[in-house]
Amino acid sequence: IFFLFLRQIIFVALILENTIRDNGNAEFVAQVKDELVCVNRVANIEGKFKLAHLRIILIIVQYLQPALRHKITYRRISAAVPESLLPPKSATTLGGYVRTISVPVSEFGLGKRNGGRLRRYLDELKSCQISVVSSRGKVEMKPLITGFDYPQFARILDIHISDSVLMSLLTTEEGYFTFSRTMALSITNRYTLRIYWLICSWKQKGGFAITMDKFRRQFSLGNAYIRQDNLTSKIIQPAHKELKERFPVFFEYRLYTTASKYIVFKVKSVKSDAEIQTDLFTARDTVFELLASVGASVTLLSDIFVQLDHEDLLPFIHKLAEVITYIRTNRTGRSIQDVDAYILTAITSWHNNWLSRYTVAE
Repeated sequence: IFFLFLRQIIFVALILENTIRDNGNAEFVAQVKDELVCVNRVANIEGKFKLAHLRIILIIVQYLQPALRHKITYRRISAAVPESLLPPKSATTLGGYVRTISVPVSEFGLGKRNGGRLRRYLDELKSCQISVVSSRGKVEMKPLITGFDYPQFARILDIHISDSVLMSLLTTEEGYFTFSRTMALSITNRYTLRIYWLICSWKQKGGFAITMDKFRRQFSLGNAYIRQDNLTSKIIQPAHKELKERFPVFFEYRLYTTASKYIVFKVKSVKSDAEIQTDLFTARDTVFELLASVGASVTLLSDIFVQLDHEDLLPFIHKLAEVITYIRTNRTGRSIQDVDAYILTAITSWHNNWLSRYTVAE
């Protein structure tokens, strides 16, 4: 019986997850071209990046799409990415190969007379580092790019990246996400763009918590925005406003203080009324079956269920299934005498406290 419920949960998860399906029309094709795959490591990169730096990183990610999509497609096969899908090797150094990505200057959107600014941004990016796992299994910090070639008046520039760094940008096994290239390039605030990438990387989890210290370190805020109210008013709230007004993916947030200070992000997405109703009915039926499996009242959680946002449905079912599994495992010892009370207490605590609901980013 347990495996039947597990299968039901997996079925509901497949329905509720935000996946893209090919309907064969031009709108889908345009969407796929605009949708970029990116590894979570990029969303979590630490550094004091300017908006221009982030856009350069975005373009690098764009040119890695064939390799990224190959890894996702063949994720169960431990085979190397074919060389034909990788940027060509251009040099060999003591640290290994260097690969070159050739990009039309027009893609950076700086105009014909801003070559000097683009060179300065690329020079600055050479000092930005990303974590890389060495051949000995040790984590090292290496420059995001090793250099570039951009002759005066050239229409194409070459960005040089070490092979080890490039491979770290392909670590889909650590997690990956998708985002809209067009929407990302429309953002004019560096913090908002980074938060956009962060919430996209946590979308399938429904949200996440992050300590204020880690948030400050990841965004390299230094001595800026020391006060919590300044940080939220200058960084979090502007990002919340822009994404909620213009983007299909946005967030709500709450602040918590326990032993540490936390920001908890709840990731939300725009759905049609028809999609929401279908998912609600499916989730409700699953909840009834889970409750009935341990003899609990099927209407026990009705008051909480009607308060759930669409994004809460899948995490809610996962949590309820976890509670039901615990009851089934421990019921024989009569440690749980009032099943209804136990379930209601556990789910109410989950519902009220976002900090206990979502994973804390490490």
